[in-house]
Amino acid sequence: MNNIAILGAGFSTSTLCYYLNEKDIKVFEKARGPGGRSSTRKVDDIGVFDHGLQYISPKDKNFSEFLKLNKSVKQWDGDFVEIDGKVSVLPPSEKLIGITGNNDFVKSNINLDQCHFKTRIERIEYQNDHWKLIDDSSNEHLAKKIILTLPQEQTNILIKDLDLKFEIKENFMKPCFTVMLALKESPIFKHSGYVIKNNKIISWCANESSKFRDLNNKDLTLLTLQTTEEYGFANFKRYRENKEHILNEILSEFLDIFKIDDSEVIHKNVHGWLYAFSENQSSEVFWDDKKYIGITGDWFTGGRAENAWINAKLLSEKIDRS
Repeated sequence: MNNIAILGAGFSTSTLCYYLNEKDIKVFEKARGPGGRSSTRKVDDIGVFDHGLQYISPKDKNFSEFLKLNKSVKQWDGDFVEIDGKVSVLPPSEKLIGITGNNDFVKSNINLDQCHFKTRIERIEYQNDHWKLIDDSSNEHLAKKIILTLPQEQTNILIKDLDLKFEIKENFMKPCFTVMLALKESPIFKHSGYVIKNNKIISWCANESSKFRDLNNKDLTLLTLQTTEEYGFANFKRYRENKEHILNEILSEFLDIFKIDDSEVIHKNVHGWLYAFSENQSSEVFWDDKKYIGITGDWFTGGRAENAWINAKLLSEKIDRS
């Protein structure tokens, strides 16, 4: 039996693993590796796409110092512009990224030997002063304490029958699509990032090639597009029915914005984030010091990586005091 089981392997879990005094931790993650929404997609012979979290601009000095303890983090240099009928250069600001990919933010603090990847926990039960976790292969795992770092809808499914003094708001996480593109080397993409204003489909374009990562094909221009909240919310059902249609719709809008011929595109892919944007839970992270169950996530206070860090650090302090 492990002392602590943590569900999810994203930024919250990375923070917990760093701050908790207890190191007998087992992490359960349904994806193939750590990262959560700071995941990185690697494509053979093409390069690396940050298809979730784009960068971190720390507001809190302590958070900035925490990030810089990680030797796998660097500044993302270059100009960032806004497109709104005309192109305007945005004021410079600190933008931190992972050296090999943005899952570097997470990997540094999580012991991968303590992780069960490709494992979805479908039910949790409290019995005889410990927790039983049942995964999607009907395997059982035991732990004295459990921490949930999942999106609130997934959290709600697991805790709804546990009689906890905690209530989750419903239906306030919104989806988003990320499109990953590789173009024949294109000189028009001379900026690092593009904020697209007043467009109903695309809100952001990142020049992944400007991150100068070793695995990136130097003969190509790599780009990551992200859609607006409104487009994601309105089209996620269509995405599940026909991903190719959504991909081509976003691509067509991109080609029109930047005046590019589709013959320049040599790789394209789309990823749908069902839980991308969130409103505030407007409550403090939850810790039950009788049953030893905790709940945290960025969604308690705002949806940014910094919120995930603030909330997970607060939860770790509550646990260590109990």
